[in-house]
Amino acid sequence: KKSGLEICREALSILAVARQGLSQQELEELLRIQERGLESNWHSLAQALNTDLAVRSEGLLGFVYSAFRLAVERRYLVDPEERRKVQLKLAAYFEGKKSSSEGADAKRTADELPYVLEGLGEWGRLRDCLASSLDMLYQLYNDKDTVDLLRFWREGGSEGELNGYKAAAECYVKELGRFEQEGMAPQMLWQSSLTVARFLGDAGEFNEAHALLVKARDMAKDLGGGDKFVAEVSLRCAELLNKWSASSPEYTSEMMLRSATYAREASDLFAKLEECRELYASALYWTTLNFATLGRLGGGGKWNASSCFETADSSASECLALRHQIQAPQVKVAESIFSKGVLFFCKSEAISSNLLQPAEDAAQEVKKLREAAFEAFSQCYDDFQNEYGAKHLEAIKCITMMALLCRRMERQRESIKWASQEVRLREEVQGELHPRTQQARRVLIELRN
Repeated sequence: KKSGLEICREALSILAVARQGLSQQELEELLRIQERGLESNWHSLAQALNTDLAVRSEGLLGFVYSAFRLAVERRYLVDPEERRKVQLKLAAYFEGKKSSSEGADAKRTADELPYVLEGLGEWGRLRDCLASSLDMLYQLYNDKDTVDLLRFWREGGSEGELNGYKAAAECYVKELGRFEQEGMAPQMLWQSSLTVARFLGDAGEFNEAHALLVKARDMAKDLGGGDKFVAEVSLRCAELLNKWSASSPEYTSEMMLRSATYAREASDLFAKLEECRELYASALYWTTLNFATLGRLGGGGKWNASSCFETADSSASECLALRHQIQAPQVKVAESIFSKGVLFFCKSEAISSNLLQPAEDAAQEVKKLREAAFEAFSQCYDDFQNEYGAKHLEAIKCITMMALLCRRMERQRESIKWASQEVRLREEVQGELHPRTQQARRVLIELRN
């Protein structure tokens, strides 16, 4: 009876601190069922808890009712030291699995280990977890978990060490160099370089990200396989340069011309590749954003403002139609609508600056364009919030644009409200030192003055 009560306490406590639940195998290994000779007790307990525990997605056990989880926490985990002891046990288990984790095991380690280390405040172990390989990057750099990965790098490490994002850049670039020296397959090295470059772009380490993309572009030309590799590098260059420009006090025509050129190259190449429909849509998205912004600045290179907006307009329409055609998720459709909003806004700016000839009365057209843009951003904000939550970077960039539009429409209080919200969210999500946060803060100070 005593061992039965003990195993019940241990099992429920561990399940209560696990982020996504645990598989039956993980739970049995954590409880050391076989080593302790508790197979019979464990079988009886599993049967008794059958109605309170459920198998969730990916075969993980979790509590059916939040009330039962709360009861477990109140009974077994009220003492902070007791909770910490259970968390340390969970952390040690996944740390032991990390070096040999592959596939599903690597994902499970990424889903649990950094989160429990963060909860423990074990910053040195968290930094070691992130820096020991690229596995955490591969698993957590995605639409839903990137914000968490950014936060982990800011939090990991001790005072006096490199800024978290700079440490990430140093770690990842070093790891790629090791892969190259050890003779990693060229295509795998190329794909790893793209992933690292995209994450460093989100982290505001633009120079390091750009250097990796330049190298990846050279690698792409040697890989063979037609235009796909070159097209994807051009797409990521278009994305990076846009984000780099947005983090500066002013967009520069030179950088926007480069980003527009990359986007156009990517969309032209992907248009020929039937198997790359979503990548083609993504290239059209960045073509819309970058040409609209270049048009807002009056054009550049062989494109004047009018031809920039013609390119942006056709790309936006094709992007939206393509995503409907391939039945893309709603967030991808929302992304296409966001690009339409940017197009409307940039057109209104160009007309206001006499860089683009209006089709009707200038004041009326500017008003209509701004209203259409605000409606598009409001819709996208709702879609991104519903899918990812308010702290996602896609939702935050909608806030950026709504604050800017309110300012243009002389809705000052509303503009300050949105701008204040942007600063607060960017500080929390990207950190106070991130270039995009600093730019948002500059805008808010200007608005308040």
